[in-house]
Amino acid sequence: SPETSFIHLLCTMYCKTANKADIVFIVDESGSIGEENFRLTRNFLRSVISGLETGPSKIRVGIVTYNNVPTAHISLNSFRDKADILQFISFLPYRQGGTKTGAALHFTLKNIFTEEKGSRKDVPKVAVVITDGESQDNVTEQAIALRRAGVTVFAVGIKEANKAELLEMASYPKSKFVFTVDSFVKLKPLKETLQATLCNTIIQIGVQDRETFLISCHLTPVVCFSSACKEKDQADIFFLMDDSGSITNEDFSDMQKFIIEILHTFRIGPDHVRMGLVKYSDSPSLQFDLTQHSDAKTMENVVKKIIHEGGGTNIGEALSSMKGHFENAKTSRGYKVSEYLIVITDGKSEDKVQIPAEELRRQGVIIYAIGVKSSNDNELNEIAGDPKRKFFVDSFDALKTIKNNIIREIFRSIYIWSLTQVLFFCSFYLFTETNLIIVIWTWT
Repeated sequence: SPETSFIHLLCTMYCKTANKADIVFIVDESGSIGEENFRLTRNFLRSVISGLETGPSKIRVGIVTYNNVPTAHISLNSFRDKADILQFISFLPYRQGGTKTGAALHFTLKNIFTEEKGSRKDVPKVAVVITDGESQDNVTEQAIALRRAGVTVFAVGIKEANKAELLEMASYPKSKFVFTVDSFVKLKPLKETLQATLCNTIIQIGVQDRETFLISCHLTPVVCFSSACKEKDQADIFFLMDDSGSITNEDFSDMQKFIIEILHTFRIGPDHVRMGLVKYSDSPSLQFDLTQHSDAKTMENVVKKIIHEGGGTNIGEALSSMKGHFENAKTSRGYKVSEYLIVITDGKSEDKVQIPAEELRRQGVIIYAIGVKSSNDNELNEIAGDPKRKFFVDSFDALKTIKNNIIREIFRSIYIWSLTQVLFFCSFYLFTETNLIIVIWTWT
């Protein structure tokens, strides 16, 4: 149909503009692989890279091989032409040795994903680890460091590769970024799957960035075919932040970054979206209430200065304390608006959560429960009251992967029109000299 053709055209145009990334392949060359299997690995690299739209302003490719030590063969700014990259791979040396994957991850972050070696700001960054065995050093912390730096990590395991290690390295959701085959011969049919996932990931990161940008611009739809397309732009949002002893300083910093990214998405102000924050361990502690700060930058500075102190995990008591804060919210604004509570926890509560959570919901508060690491699934459901408002990630650095999901949920109430659908179906944006006009087609 004409509509289908038009959507295909828009999506094709968008894929081309989003086809920009820095991709580094981290390739195991240990002695267990052997000459013939390493030849198959070279062929695999060539065929995957052949299908990418490479170039200085498009996808840049780097290659690191490793055994006991990592070696950079191709930096992100080494070649301008794809043919030169492919020719170089044909002669990629195989040196045998041990399997120190952790060292290779660290080396790649510090020596390849750098401006000097051609890595670009505000461009999707991807690392593809290819290994056939268990690492002789720890991969967990090095992989977390890569992910914290904004690198999406793919893990490709062959033959005797350790599945637990692959899961430790890969980005969230793990099922999307871990690939396993039982022989090097099977790398060939894996090529298309990996290639498609790489492309999809690059595009998806671009879509998420556009979505966050559009939301943060606080755009009002100018053309809308839905009678419900009404801007409200008012809400009261509290964060309930886990400060217990099981959380490391790095984990706490990830939480702070997550909260800062969310608060910068909204139009903060006394007549618009107000935000407050309570941290909890043995007992809750109010860091700032809804009336204390009226701009996002001031809030950011306050969030950055919150100190991680440690303690127990009494989520129930923390939830009970929120009742008074939300009662004060209505009084201070003069009328009731949509109210949200975003709860973050990494473990099982030492007290009961169900009754205080239900009391908050009866008060009209919508609760989002975010579980990390060892959080209890049943408790998350009791806190949220709805599985759609429950989220789980297995590490704090993965919080950023669910940021837009939560933002979309809240924005469906603040702006009653589906920004997600517009973006997902490659909607059409028209820029004029003074306005951004959003055309929401009737088939979204």
